[in-house]
Amino acid sequence: MLRILTALALLLPSALTAAAAEDWVPYANARFGYVLDIPPGFELQSQGDNGDGASFHANDNGATLSVFGSTLMDGDFETDVNDRMGYEREGDWRISYSRVTAAWASFSGARGQDVFYTRAIALCDGSAAYFRLQYRKSRLTSFDGVISRMAEALRPSEGCQHAPVAAAAGEAPN
Repeated sequence: MLRILTALALLLPSALTAAAAEDWVPYANARFGYVLDIPPGFELQSQGDNGDGASFHANDNGATLSVFGSTLMDGDFETDVNDRMGYEREGDWRISYSRVTAAWASFSGARGQDVFYTRAIALCDGSAAYFRLQYRKSRLTSFDGVISRMAEALRPSEGCQHAPVAAAAGEAPN
């Protein structure tokens, strides 16, 4: 009997993980050529009229998720990311973490009781893909795994052979 209970205890977490993995829904953007897995509980709120992305909302925790593509001015990914961090600061967000490379970037910040995490990747043809997740500070630790999974899942669509971006996908926000 002890062997059966031990086997069940070992199998149950992997079964739950597999079930949770199946609840994620892929979002593909044809205009910019990127894909992102959307976490369970997030419902589509709107799509950009120009086809650049979409907005999602989680009713159970109030989190919002924006997914979008961007055409880079002069093809400079790092400048685009730094400009976006500047927009966040203009909105009174305090940037608490940032890491910007030629192929990917992550940054996060806080304002009042809210925090956000943004991940970006450079795409082919002088464009980039972003996601921005905003949620309550009180839920910070509950979103660590979600953010790690999303950072790993943001990727170019097939056919784009840009530099690898998964090097630091497991980073969590501060």
